[in-house]
Amino acid sequence: LFVIIFLSSQALADELFDPYTSARALGMGNAYLTVVDDEDSLYYNPAGLAKVEGINWTLLGLKAKVGGLEVFEDATDVSGSSGSAFADTLQDLYGDYIAAGLGGKSAITFSGFGFSVYDEFGIGADLSNPAYPNLNINLTNDLGYMLGTGINLIPGIWQLGVVVKRIKRTGASVPFGPSFLGSLDADTIQDNLTNSGTGHGLDLGMNFSIPSPIKPTLSFVWKNLGNTSFRADSSSLGAPPQIEQEMAAGFGLDISIPGVNIRPAIDIRYLNRHEYQLGKRIHMGIEIDMPVIDLRAGFNQGYYTLGAGVALGIFSIDAATYGVELGEYPGQRQDRRYMVEFKMELGFDPNFNFIGGSSGGGSRRLKQRR
Repeated sequence: LFVIIFLSSQALADELFDPYTSARALGMGNAYLTVVDDEDSLYYNPAGLAKVEGINWTLLGLKAKVGGLEVFEDATDVSGSSGSAFADTLQDLYGDYIAAGLGGKSAITFSGFGFSVYDEFGIGADLSNPAYPNLNINLTNDLGYMLGTGINLIPGIWQLGVVVKRIKRTGASVPFGPSFLGSLDADTIQDNLTNSGTGHGLDLGMNFSIPSPIKPTLSFVWKNLGNTSFRADSSSLGAPPQIEQEMAAGFGLDISIPGVNIRPAIDIRYLNRHEYQLGKRIHMGIEIDMPVIDLRAGFNQGYYTLGAGVALGIFSIDAATYGVELGEYPGQRQDRRYMVEFKMELGFDPNFNFIGGSSGGGSRRLKQRR
């Protein structure tokens, strides 16, 4: 289950929404295409599945994120006020933005294959036009199944991957005017956001590496090829909003020294969407992967990110803080967010010997991977 709540004076389209993100990726600026090498390859870059060794089972992955904590008090005041008091407290919300989230998944990967199931619920709302207030709500609830494979066309050099997915989505994008804002009727929201449908999507990925002590890698990913659209389950209701296709390219290095792996990376997202400012599409970061702990830093849409990960047997915890641009260009309007992700995982080597946890950086997951 994934929950996101947004209140903003900017149009919702000003933020570039990602249907799935991980704390490890966000800690290093979400520059992850060349780095990902575990079950998250199903979501970021299918070619990463070709790097998988042994059998890795994520029994449970949970994450939580929050942003704009100072705004929750104002939102509570709005819901509990009426008349002129309601108008005053509603006015306080213009220009504010709040975010909160929870997510869950389970996945298994082995020798170039991966499967994952996830449940994700998201709601976004922007409060605009103080003279004639409108609350625009985007809501989606996704139950998804991901199946992918990655192959080594040239071992250690050229890898290709593909992911097919089936998504059951419920939701819609609906504007609510002043009459609704005067009552904040939850039943009205539910009645207008019950569109549901099923869609199928396809993701493609490629990695090209040059074997060397610094191992440069170039990646290209085409997600939701041709857009992932949904067929309505009911003829009386419309279909949920589709997932737009995205092309992205990445470049990274993997520098190995005794006891440490250093991975700088840069991604350029939405290559097919020139209406977005270039600065919002650039992600860069670095991961310093050491035994037990990983340290990360980077820039996401022009704002700094920091992250860390710790592995303790079959359990691992990753945390990140990152900035998101709510305006049209970097530096216009930042929203600072925080994410924590917890995983319980089992890992087995190719001979089916138990080796503990399976996720995270190279030094803390499968030593034989390098």
